[in-house]
Amino acid sequence: MDRSERIGAWVSGAAHAGLIGFALFGGAFSRPEPLDAVQMTEASTMTEAEFQALAAAAAGAGPVSTSSASVPAQPKPPSDDNVLGAPEAMSPPSAQPEATTLPSPTDSPETQPDLSDLAQATRPDNVATAAPQPQQPDQSSETASVPDAGSPPNTPDRPESVEPPRSSIAPTQSARPNARPTGLAEAALARQLAAAQAAAEAEQILAQETEAAAERLAAEKREKDRAAAAAEKADRDAAAKAEKAAAEKAAADKAAKDKAAKDQAAKDQAAKDKKAADAKAAADKAADDKKAADKKAADKKAADKASADQKAADAKAEADKAAAEKKAADKAAADKAAKEKAAAEKAAAEKAAKELAAKAAAEKAAAEKREADAKAKKEADKAAAEAKAKEQAAAEKKAKAAAEAKAAKEAAEKDKGSAGSGGGGTAVNGPPLSQGEKDGFRVAVEACWNRGSLSTEASETKVSIGFSMDQNGKVDKSSMKLAGSSGGSDAAVKQAYEAGRRAILMCEKGGYQLPADKYNRWKDVIIDFNPSGSAKIH
Repeated sequence: MDRSERIGAWVSGAAHAGLIGFALFGGAFSRPEPLDAVQMTEASTMTEAEFQALAAAAAGAGPVSTSSASVPAQPKPPSDDNVLGAPEAMSPPSAQPEATTLPSPTDSPETQPDLSDLAQATRPDNVATAAPQPQQPDQSSETASVPDAGSPPNTPDRPESVEPPRSSIAPTQSARPNARPTGLAEAALARQLAAAQAAAEAEQILAQETEAAAERLAAEKREKDRAAAAAEKADRDAAAKAEKAAAEKAAADKAAKDKAAKDQAAKDQAAKDKKAADAKAAADKAADDKKAADKKAADKKAADKASADQKAADAKAEADKAAAEKKAADKAAADKAAKEKAAAEKAAAEKAAKELAAKAAAEKAAAEKREADAKAKKEADKAAAEAKAKEQAAAEKKAKAAAEAKAAKEAAEKDKGSAGSGGGGTAVNGPPLSQGEKDGFRVAVEACWNRGSLSTEASETKVSIGFSMDQNGKVDKSSMKLAGSSGGSDAAVKQAYEAGRRAILMCEKGGYQLPADKYNRWKDVIIDFNPSGSAKIH
């Protein structure tokens, strides 16, 4: 599981935990406040006519008889089936049994008011009533008191002449109000308690339902968590099995690679040993051929020495000395070439070992094919090495014979020149090149020798290039040839020869600066291009 997946899992887990926590405990913070219980107060209502009659009786304008024949209708008590919080139903008041119909007013106004009812004031009679007495309005600076039941009401003093007459619409007797029904307050309280209990039960049911929903959510979460844990465990088990299988496969592949590498290393070592043995045998054969050629040349040289005169013997001794030096140089070069070749073979072996280690996972068929190709190449290299060794021996033999013939010719010409000049003249060929002149010539050629363009094998190959020059020091291109080579294949020899040839021609410019009086000494030249990076003039 990478970093993004872990972050997603954590965010999802936190969101689910917050949702479940809100479902479990959110109701405690967002539950609505319970409403206050409705406060009920018992009240009675009356009509306007009843109120007017009550007011008239309280003012002393009621019936004049000592007893009232009728009482005003009183409101009925509320029924017991009132609904909590709803307005109480009231029965309409009963009609008065002796209601008086008032005459309709006339449209014409009175010409003069009738004041006959005010001519004589009558004293109001005492009226017994059980109705509550309202507060009387102020008629003077003093407040009138409400009369007690059974005694005449106290009325303010009025002038005899302005005492109000009895009203024609006043009831003869006030109706006694009904007493409060028994059990009314207890019924209202019971209804309030029942409503409060119902509200508490509803709240309890709501709390139980909320708790049940929270438990269901928690159970679902636990089930989901168990399923997720099981899935995660299954994923981990599958990943562990996959990793184990991959590790086992990697171990098997590594063992196969190691075995193949060991087998290939053993084969390469065997091939290397065989190649070294073949090279040693070729070198021994070349040494034997060289010894035979040297012996033959020595025999011929001894015969020539026996038939030559003293001067020829001296010249030959000098030539032998030069040949010995050349032989020593060739031997040193051969030893150096052998060491360089061994180092190259070692580097090549190391390189091949690295390449084989990198290609250890190749198929068996490819390995067998490489082995067959290596065997064929080895045989071809062996044949080429033998041919090259023979060619090199023949070239060395030919070069040595040419050098001896040239030395003999030069000695003869020298003797001839000395004889023509009376024994004290200068040789026709002139004096030999000094070491400084040879070094100058060599340095000029090495300045144009580009060894960086050569391959590894070509840079470790020695080539000898022979050519001729005119008296101006210019090279005759047609005379350039490969005089000898060692330490490389034909392709490497060809590449090294081309590099040396380009160096000789590029540094020629207007001609090499060589002494003209020694032209016979440098008109034919052989230059050795050695793997060490130095050239040698012959």
